[in-house]
Amino acid sequence: MPRRRALCGGVMSGSVLAKSTSPSKGSLGRRARFALPVVVFLLVSFSLVSPLASAQSAGSSDFIARAQSAIAGIGYRAEIRRTSHGIPHVLAADLGSAGFGQGWAYAEDRLCDLADQVVKVRGERSRWLGAGAQDEHLASDLGYLTLGLVEKARRALPSISRDARALLEGYAAGYNRYLAEVGPGGVRGWCAGQPWIGPVTAVDLLAYQQDLAIVSSGRVVLPSVAVARPPGDGQEALRVPAAAVSDALRSAPSAVGGASALGSNGWALGGLLSSSGRGALLANPHFPWQGELQLWESHLTVPGTLDVYGAGIGGLPGVQIGFTEQVAWTHTVAPGPRFTFAQLQLTPGRPTGYRVGDRVLDMRSQVVVVQVKQADGRVEPVRRTMWSGEHGPIVDLSSIDAGYGWTTTGAIEFRDANADNSGLLDFWLGMARTRNVAEVAARHVEHGTPWLNTLASDRSGTSWYGNAARTPNLTPEAMRAWSSSPIGLLDGGDPKQDWRVEPGAVAAGLLPASRWPRLTRADYVFNANNSPWAANPRSPLRGYPQQLGQERLALPARARLNALLLEEPGPTGRFTLDALVSAVLADESLGARSLLEPVRGLCRAHAGSAEAGWRDAGKACAVLDGWDGRFRVDSRGAVLWRELLTAVLAEHPDALNAAGPLLSSPFDPRDPVRTPGAPRPDPGVVGRAIDSAQRNVEAAGFPLDVPLGAVQHSVKGGRELPVPGAPDALGAVNVVERVPAPATTLEPVARGSGELTSDGYRVNTGTSFLLAVQFTDRGPRAKGLLTFSQSIDPRSPHFADQQALFARGEVRECLFTWAQIQADPQLRTTVVRGT
Repeated sequence: MPRRRALCGGVMSGSVLAKSTSPSKGSLGRRARFALPVVVFLLVSFSLVSPLASAQSAGSSDFIARAQSAIAGIGYRAEIRRTSHGIPHVLAADLGSAGFGQGWAYAEDRLCDLADQVVKVRGERSRWLGAGAQDEHLASDLGYLTLGLVEKARRALPSISRDARALLEGYAAGYNRYLAEVGPGGVRGWCAGQPWIGPVTAVDLLAYQQDLAIVSSGRVVLPSVAVARPPGDGQEALRVPAAAVSDALRSAPSAVGGASALGSNGWALGGLLSSSGRGALLANPHFPWQGELQLWESHLTVPGTLDVYGAGIGGLPGVQIGFTEQVAWTHTVAPGPRFTFAQLQLTPGRPTGYRVGDRVLDMRSQVVVVQVKQADGRVEPVRRTMWSGEHGPIVDLSSIDAGYGWTTTGAIEFRDANADNSGLLDFWLGMARTRNVAEVAARHVEHGTPWLNTLASDRSGTSWYGNAARTPNLTPEAMRAWSSSPIGLLDGGDPKQDWRVEPGAVAAGLLPASRWPRLTRADYVFNANNSPWAANPRSPLRGYPQQLGQERLALPARARLNALLLEEPGPTGRFTLDALVSAVLADESLGARSLLEPVRGLCRAHAGSAEAGWRDAGKACAVLDGWDGRFRVDSRGAVLWRELLTAVLAEHPDALNAAGPLLSSPFDPRDPVRTPGAPRPDPGVVGRAIDSAQRNVEAAGFPLDVPLGAVQHSVKGGRELPVPGAPDALGAVNVVERVPAPATTLEPVARGSGELTSDGYRVNTGTSFLLAVQFTDRGPRAKGLLTFSQSIDPRSPHFADQQALFARGEVRECLFTWAQIQADPQLRTTVVRGT
């Protein structure tokens, strides 16, 4: 029997919105409650009879067409059904109204995060906040105005699909309608009452989506764009510190040795490894817990058109990680560059002219005007002339190396693979409409991704991995130059080092789809931000371009633990839904799994001896002997182990990834999951580390056996909330850690350090959304968790409720069917409408 779905539920009234409570559970099965966004049904009170629901659930195209036709003249209408933990299920008759409902719901929960970003991409932070400390706001505004995202969005808006535009315009209208209802003073969260809060347009949202596309590229060069000026230029230098330029570059998710807040684990299981015999998925993105990149959970239903559940980023309608009736998918940050630098050879006496082969070109100048609030409240314009080469803006990287500055003989041009990427919304809308992984692959060929791997599984039991991240298509000459330069610097005067144009690419100069690494399997594919070659170690990928990741390369510790867990499905030989959840929430780490017993052995042999570090190790060894080897909030010994292993890694950074003081056998590409291996920790190295760890814990004021949850926490609303998990460097799957700047947000970031202090470990990034999906004969079943919770409003019951679940190692059911949603005891229904 087909499962029933509602088109819209609730009570319509003459006001902007009407709220209703759910009917008693006893009424389920005899009637369904609807509030159809169609004029002919406005007299309906609480319910319509089930035959109409059956016609709708059967996908009657005539019914949908009539509903959409009727709504066209009366604006947007959507039903927002909030279930436990504040998850909004948006139900509407067309995509525009679905976007309206989602925009409204997001504004209720997180308006501040998006309002702030719209001001940022418009280049208006200085207008409201002044130039900022060390000209940080002025530099941001100059950078964004030079990139011209708003103007690019204005030109691109007519070119996106009609459906994507309807969703986008509806989202902006819903956001604006909510803001009009509550006013800036009624906004919930950290920005309440700020003068810069205002309505947004579809162009603003598309500009911000382009900003999301350049997270791993254009964003990281904004300070170096802002400070670039030709020699002898009379413009006053910005006060941007040199460290801001280099730190921004290191923040790129693809940067080697960088400090990015972004990472992920992703598994896609085929029918051979799923207990249902159909596909399954584990999504575990590691994203910031503050700011614009916080994920937000929702469910959108447009009968006959769209039904997708998952999480995404505010301002980008739809779902970016999630599932439908047929397909589930997730993403991980892909290794490799999304941009290049090119050294331009300037013509003598002309610091804005340069040569490319036999051609002599002039840089393009652009006068950028930033309105800057002064100390007395007046707003005055600041004008700067910014410069660009043929492919992108000129940057000043002299803070990294004096040779990378703008001199009389040379300048550096930046080129971005995502510079004109306005297709994010069409890509994810297309993903939500796929019926199998073959169609998922086709969507990637059509759009690519900005900086992401994709892992997908479908109802038939097939899994798929692909790296379709937009990547420069380098010629052999360019590849040699890129590989030999610390910053991937090309020779801009050599036409042979220009990006190569080939058919089959989503944009000129990018790698064509034929050269992407892709793999389809009936058992599994996975990625943990590692090189594509080991997406399934039983079937290594080869022959893809080097900049996407090296082949036959040792897996980082976290990726190795992912691969080991995939080889341990349990007694049945297949993963259940709960087993997928436990892969993350068991709070294991490769370091402890491999080395805890050998270190205990060293304790028995050396504790109390005169050897360096071991004399006073008895207490620490006793704590490690009683530790459960996990990073749960009640685990005693986890803090001491973290300090011990951190001390080893400070002295030997590759100790978990290569033979050395901890592992005796080297990496073998024929066995990438279990090598390097043969744990044999060096007593001298471990002794010094134990001594250091013991001193650190005691100096911070904690007992050696302090529970992890008493030390590791996030700060929300002035409260310290315990957090399980461990840093990436320890080889943990459930990653939690701290970065100085989790995003570009203006949201105040709680002070503290990722290092152990008297304040403990402060966490602001890591496991953010945990989703496990399994397809069954009766449809998809899913469990999930939004670790930092749904709302940024400290007064909301959903401000920290899911973080309490996270601390206990618990998840919740993801409610997908009409029956599940209707049966939820916390169901609250709101009908919203507008134009």
